[in-house]
Amino acid sequence: MGAFNVPDHNKAFMSEPKPESFQADLRSWLTRTASSADDVADMAIRRIRKRWGRSGVPQIQTYTGFATADTIHLRGRVLSNPPLDPDFHNDRWWQNLTHTWRRFASDEVPGVTIEGSFAGVTGQTISDSEGYFELDIPRTADNSEFAFWMPAQLAIVDDDRVSPLESLSVCDVMHVSSEAKYAVVSDVDDTILRTGATDIGTMAKLTFFGNARTRAPLEGVASLYEWMQHDGKRFGSPVNPIFYVSSSPWNLYDLLEDFLELNAIPKGPLFLRDLGIDDDKFIKQGHDRKLEQTRRLMNAFPNLPFVLVGDSGQEDARLYATAAEEFGPRIPAIFIRDIDPETMSDHDEKVGRYAKQSAVAGVPMHLVKDSIEVSVIAERLGLLSKDILPAIEEATRRDHDRKSGLL
Repeated sequence: MGAFNVPDHNKAFMSEPKPESFQADLRSWLTRTASSADDVADMAIRRIRKRWGRSGVPQIQTYTGFATADTIHLRGRVLSNPPLDPDFHNDRWWQNLTHTWRRFASDEVPGVTIEGSFAGVTGQTISDSEGYFELDIPRTADNSEFAFWMPAQLAIVDDDRVSPLESLSVCDVMHVSSEAKYAVVSDVDDTILRTGATDIGTMAKLTFFGNARTRAPLEGVASLYEWMQHDGKRFGSPVNPIFYVSSSPWNLYDLLEDFLELNAIPKGPLFLRDLGIDDDKFIKQGHDRKLEQTRRLMNAFPNLPFVLVGDSGQEDARLYATAAEEFGPRIPAIFIRDIDPETMSDHDEKVGRYAKQSAVAGVPMHLVKDSIEVSVIAERLGLLSKDILPAIEEATRRDHDRKSGLL
């Protein structure tokens, strides 16, 4: 009888894909398929608009830039329907809704060449499929030639629809000087801006029917961040940089920038996320995007300590505990704002677990109820001077009274 092969059932069993692997592959395939469909739809819409003469004129929406020791980082997006300037005092809810719709129904313009100029040095880049661009320009000037805020210029070049002069835009670039004592990385939602992020209904109402003026800041945060940025000095230029990270989409950039200005909260570069469905965008970014941006900033300024500020409502404690394990002594403190300070909740217990993880790495994580408590701890750690604590306390209580209708 001829030889025959006996099937190796163990081998066959071991070669079968695991359920987790199958789900990951399926999710990846669905994401790629949806992303391709999204790209095809965008291209079709652009062709229709072009055929009917309604393709629009590309314009640059600039994002606040920043300078490291050797590079000027400029960012922005090219749109044919950039956000309009709202009337904060007179716009009604339906007008706010119209502005919100325009932000999310953005008409991005890919493949546009953008030229940037800063301190006499220029560079070029091209907008991606969603209209975003990043432009890094080599830095040639030394610290003595830079103010804390300096302007950069951006323009669209080699485009028949608009001239460089017509598209010229100016953006602020934050320069971190050698006098900086530390940097601050701050979350936005429920850390400086009251959003109700744990209540989807409240969050949707604020997002779609409000504007930058109707959004409420956390009590005392403007005063706290102002003193931290100025290193406790009443006069003179800012010293310590503040960066803002958020899970909010780039579509809300203008809203958040206006919110900072209207509430006298120190300006700083905002790092948001793309609302696309590409494999490396919405699905994978989530809250972990904030950790990635924090890493990039700390690596960009390797000699600068970083204070991290977030809230207990989402994933900030987990993300910052991970950063503590990676960067250790470079983080003098982590502050987590308690979103429900009047009660002991699951949020508090979760922060407690990550505080222990952070403590093992040698980084204190503090669950705080307000800006007053942050300032007291910051003074103890040498981040603020004692003589400015009364100013932060007064501002916090004044904001609380205003919120309560007492002022």
